[in-house]
Amino acid sequence: MTAIDDCLQFAILAPQGARIPRSSINVSRDRNQYAGLLCDMQRLRGRVALHENAITASMLDSTGRHLMPGDEKGWHLLRLRRDGKVAGCARILVHPRDVKFPRLRIASSSVARCAVWAPHVRDSVESDLKHARLNGLTVIEPGGWVVDEDLRGTREAVSIALNAFAWAQILGDCIGYLTATVKHGSSTILHRLGGRHLQTGGTIIPKFFEPAWGCDMELLRFDTNSLNPRFEATLASARRRLLTSPVFSADAPSRRNTQFSLPACA
Repeated sequence: MTAIDDCLQFAILAPQGARIPRSSINVSRDRNQYAGLLCDMQRLRGRVALHENAITASMLDSTGRHLMPGDEKGWHLLRLRRDGKVAGCARILVHPRDVKFPRLRIASSSVARCAVWAPHVRDSVESDLKHARLNGLTVIEPGGWVVDEDLRGTREAVSIALNAFAWAQILGDCIGYLTATVKHGSSTILHRLGGRHLQTGGTIIPKFFEPAWGCDMELLRFDTNSLNPRFEATLASARRRLLTSPVFSADAPSRRNTQFSLPACA
């Protein structure tokens, strides 16, 4: 069995209070299942980041989890192995319509705090935010894109990114921002899917070094209505699959709650 064959399905973690798409057919409001998957994802993230020297052991908790602000407020797309363990993940933070630039995660990036480039980043993003408010668009920030080491260089890495964009499309018309690492080809993959360099007045925000992660990164933006048309058929297939994937909510269960066993072979 190959590493890819060992990965069975996607699952989605919904933040507390989130409006789950009505077309999602497998929704479980089980806090224990939600918490278990969230912890497993945080351990995967910690293990991979530690191996890459992006963090130190002191940044992990006693169970090996790498905790990040906003984990409980974001959507998480998880790739599960046959034993139910998380093999890959991506996170999507959904902001309120009136969000201001300082409240975005990208505002804390080194390029957004650089004396030279900070004004350019802010001008570009604030122009987008104004456009979003006037046109009823949602502002999101995908991130936390991680795959287990045995899946590097396989189609799983691309699949997780593509399915994260597909879930963003399910959430509605969105514009998004993300910081993408240059190593492992992450930023290249996101460019192919439709990510574009942030720019203002014809000036492109350049690649930058992010001390928090110890690597070079690019600041990208995308529009869920303007992704690479080459991938539209694949995105449509991903949307259909995700709407049948289990969604685990942190909300209290309702009378009609459904529980799932994780996972079962198809």
